[in-house]
Amino acid sequence: MSGAAFHIARARSYDLDEAAALYHRVATQTLHWMPPNSFTPEVFLEQALHETVWLAWEARRIVGLAALYEPDSFLHSLYIDAAHQGRGIGLALLNTVAAAAREPLSLKVEEQNHRARRFYAREGFSEIETGVTDGSRWILLSR
Repeated sequence: MSGAAFHIARARSYDLDEAAALYHRVATQTLHWMPPNSFTPEVFLEQALHETVWLAWEARRIVGLAALYEPDSFLHSLYIDAAHQGRGIGLALLNTVAAAAREPLSLKVEEQNHRARRFYAREGFSEIETGVTDGSRWILLSR
């Protein structure tokens, strides 16, 4: 899938270290209320062993990523570099993952992540349930 200045492709094993660095950087900036060890590169690499990862590329750099846990059609990660947000990269990644999923997508979003909640609501996701894990309040969404 392509956009004006970016393209999306499935991650290859040698892309994952760069993707893990983006994951760590964006997650810790965005989800600053979470414990710092929640989003380490090692966490991403461990999760990526069980997920299908797509990357958004621009000028040979990874500027976004999405990870799908296929057995549950669960969007586990969607992160866009701050300098590249608002350009349709997140939507392109979301649409790529949705096309690959066997069932309607579901995902969890942190209750305090208002920007992500607005994005998913705009894209047709509805709240299914709420919960708390390790003191962090989340919302399960589905479409």
